[in-house]
Amino acid sequence: MIKFLPVLKTNFFFFILSVISLLFFSFSAPLKEGLTEDVLKYTNQFRKSKGLPALEMRKELNAVARSHSEDMARGRRSFGHGGYNQRELQVKKIIKPYGGMAENVAYGARNGKEAFEIWKNSSGHKKNMLGNYKYIGIGTAQNKRGVIYYTQIFVR
Repeated sequence: MIKFLPVLKTNFFFFILSVISLLFFSFSAPLKEGLTEDVLKYTNQFRKSKGLPALEMRKELNAVARSHSEDMARGRRSFGHGGYNQRELQVKKIIKPYGGMAENVAYGARNGKEAFEIWKNSSGHKKNMLGNYKYIGIGTAQNKRGVIYYTQIFVR
């Protein structure tokens, strides 16, 4: 004997299944550990290969960079350098004396090495990585689809 679920129960079943699926796919997986450290490692290796000193990572700058990556990942700001002036004002309060700032952003790289390679192969980003800077801040964030956004902030 074959039993059929009444329409109401079937719709309820699909509703519950839809809610579970929505909840499952709405929360992104946690970011891989070590992303910021990898970006720092490859950036400093690159600088060393060019005879430049290593950049010093600062937690306060990481927070500024992470905030920008989170804004891009959550759609609060489009991908790019929007809000740069506000970030620069934040950085001026952190680094004294302040001597200048640059920023790199990327998205879609699956790990720190890929993000570094994207920047290395772009003349403007490469110039920032090899610039006359002392400090670096690195921030990452992941959107709901698992795409990772990266921000590097360089300060002298």
